[in-house]
Amino acid sequence: MFRSSLILLCLSACVLRLSAESPAAQKLADFKRVVIADDANAVQRAAAAELASYVSRITGQKVEAMKASVFALSKTTGQSFFVGDGAAEVALGNSPKPWKTEEWMLRSVPQGLVLAGDDGAGDPWSITTAAGSMLAVYTLLEDHLGVRWFWPGEFGEHVPANADALVPGLIDRRQPAFEIRSVELGYSSIYHTKVFNDAARRWARRSRLGWVKSAVFGHSWEAAFDLRKGETFKQHPEWFALVNGKRRPPQMCTTHPDVIARMVDYVLAGKQDIMNISPSDGGGFCECERCQALDVPGVLAYDKKHVQLSDRIFTYANEIARRVREKNPAKSCGMFAYTYYNKPPVKIARLEPNLYLSFVFQSGAHRDPENLREWRESVSGWQKIGAKMVVREGWGNHYYHDMPFIHDRQIIANLAEASSLGFVAAYGEGSKSFATMAPNFWAITHMMWDPKRAPDKVMPDFYQSAYGPVALEMEAFFGAYSQALDANWSKRDRIVDATGIAYANVIAAWGKLIPAEAVAEAEKHLQAAEAKAPAGEYADRVKFHRFGHEYTKGMLELLANYKSLSELGVKMDFAVAVKATRDDPAARDALLKRTYELGEQREQMLLAHRDWAGPDEGLYAFTNDRNIRQWHANVKKALGITKPSAVTKETLDGKQGR
Repeated sequence: MFRSSLILLCLSACVLRLSAESPAAQKLADFKRVVIADDANAVQRAAAAELASYVSRITGQKVEAMKASVFALSKTTGQSFFVGDGAAEVALGNSPKPWKTEEWMLRSVPQGLVLAGDDGAGDPWSITTAAGSMLAVYTLLEDHLGVRWFWPGEFGEHVPANADALVPGLIDRRQPAFEIRSVELGYSSIYHTKVFNDAARRWARRSRLGWVKSAVFGHSWEAAFDLRKGETFKQHPEWFALVNGKRRPPQMCTTHPDVIARMVDYVLAGKQDIMNISPSDGGGFCECERCQALDVPGVLAYDKKHVQLSDRIFTYANEIARRVREKNPAKSCGMFAYTYYNKPPVKIARLEPNLYLSFVFQSGAHRDPENLREWRESVSGWQKIGAKMVVREGWGNHYYHDMPFIHDRQIIANLAEASSLGFVAAYGEGSKSFATMAPNFWAITHMMWDPKRAPDKVMPDFYQSAYGPVALEMEAFFGAYSQALDANWSKRDRIVDATGIAYANVIAAWGKLIPAEAVAEAEKHLQAAEAKAPAGEYADRVKFHRFGHEYTKGMLELLANYKSLSELGVKMDFAVAVKATRDDPAARDALLKRTYELGEQREQMLLAHRDWAGPDEGLYAFTNDRNIRQWHANVKKALGITKPSAVTKETLDGKQGR
């Protein structure tokens, strides 16, 4: 205790009081060290190490982290960065505490700059750990010193060499705009290499993502009712949905008193502050008299075929939330607004204040003005009944098969509008494939961090900083895909009568959405970039996108072939059952051989650069492990080939050192 007080006094003596005037800019090269408290936690040590490393790279001179006790007793010259609570207290003359959740601060002082914030205990590279000091560091590095992180991995970052860089005078203290900022990279990290997973964690932290709030919103009934084991169904079949006169999982009877009681106990016993209570995925909802009595006749769901279930589902959710709040006011419930219950209920006047609504949608569908209108109308309806809304997006899931579904404009507009409408958080599914969808991820991360930023400046910054001398060529490359989608979105299939991105409406329509002439246009711009890009980081990034472009060309041909094979009578199980419309054995056999070759090439590409943020081998392996979307397996079967797939969890575990 005495030693700590002595250090504090020594440090306070060597730090001048803040000027009442606005702080002046300081030369980055004048900063010689990063000071942290002797008892700095893991987050603060990581923040200091990151700051020292990147500043050293920018200025070309070594900057080291230094403990406060060493700094206090040494005769030092030059400016200092003060990172974390302990160093901040000394530099400021008082403690910056208390901190709000994820709050961070940048504060210029005569001897340098304070970077501190709400720092929790735990892994500094997990976005579930509060890391205000790291948020402050990355805000300085990106917003003021020009460092950029485009995607996971070494050539996914840009660090400018600038010995003349300036640190502006800063007085900034705030919390992130969204309480949750998260995007999943791929189907499942269990399929990815350790190299990629480690790089992805660092990219997420450096992109200032965070899921510190203790919350889960997903489907809940599998866990709450032990659906995999099946014991609950054996013991209490009456709890489950009545479908065609029989009780069956995976849906529950949401009006059964014991189901409600079980879910209340599930929430109260859960580890998270906000516990999930959402139904199981898919259909098969209860048809019992009690449940159907809550539905509103004539009000249809998104598919314009089934009755909307919002009133029955949110009667269930409201009752659980009410009982939970009575027993534990600090506990909340997380609920999807999804498929048959994505629109606001008609007869419910108010949602419980501890019920968070995870609003499931895809802003990529906002290319359709009608879909955007429906989204806004639905949001307005939920607002009227007091919903606490959370963005739950599908920015890049299996619907797209890692092809360039570029919709950065829609992402930027949607996140800005969601913030202005009172959404409190944003998360969703993405893809590992930055090779094909890098602009989308830049839009996601930067608008989640600052949804009030000028929309027209978001993407120019990306292209200029990522591609430098070939920025125009690469913007035109991605623009070829985006413009094709703009022009052709209305041509998607209409198997499901919905304005959103229904899987059945896009899976067989890619040839119309991204036609050959669009691919050729993208190819022209990519070749121009390849010819012009200087060796080094810019050429490496162009090469990265060449890999994604080749993958896209192969996937477009494959999907077209799968549809054609279905029409030729080959059993493909290709999304929508296509009846045989042609009888041409010669054409069928030739197409099978070509499609087999393409399928093998796809597997080879998925295995070629697994450490890259390229096409997701996990997406493909998941389908093989779950025996779904077995298109390549069906082609092999038709050809009499017994060769097993090279892309499963078992085979991936044995490749490229996990």
